[in-house]
Amino acid sequence: MADKESSPARQAWRIEDARGRSVAQLDPVMMHLLHQPGVIPPETLREIAQQIGIGWNRAHRIAFWVGLVGLVACGIGLTISLVRLSTGGIRFGEFVRNLVPFSGVWVGPFGIWIGTRQVRFKRVAGVMLRHRRCPHCGYDLRGLPRAPGDGTTVCPECGCAWRLDGAAAVDPG
Repeated sequence: MADKESSPARQAWRIEDARGRSVAQLDPVMMHLLHQPGVIPPETLREIAQQIGIGWNRAHRIAFWVGLVGLVACGIGLTISLVRLSTGGIRFGEFVRNLVPFSGVWVGPFGIWIGTRQVRFKRVAGVMLRHRRCPHCGYDLRGLPRAPGDGTTVCPECGCAWRLDGAAAVDPG
């Protein structure tokens, strides 16, 4: 059975297998960086990590900086409003109304951040499936039969079902 403990290589990323079951996803890039191949051979792990890519994309960088600026602006606005509230310059209702615009400044970038992470999760799963590796446990899925009912390949290690027909296989070398 796949290791259920949290490790540096296993993040709290959640994806759905072909049957709609929500499972944690391996992070092959982190596994490669920490030299923890697990069930994936080091050469295959290196190839998978290179195809996924390391670092933030442009949308992540923009969301980070806009969110940081918004957070600073929110902090300044909160400080000013708290000082005015404590000195009697404004009432509590005005204090709450003053915070509404500031809260919207960082909610937008947070949404962008979440959206780009979901795209990355799908990309990681796609690359792992092209290498015929289970995105949940890293088990080798080559040569396994398809389930007769829905045409999925079921990982014998963790029980997750994956559609391998849409992922063009990578020649192992």
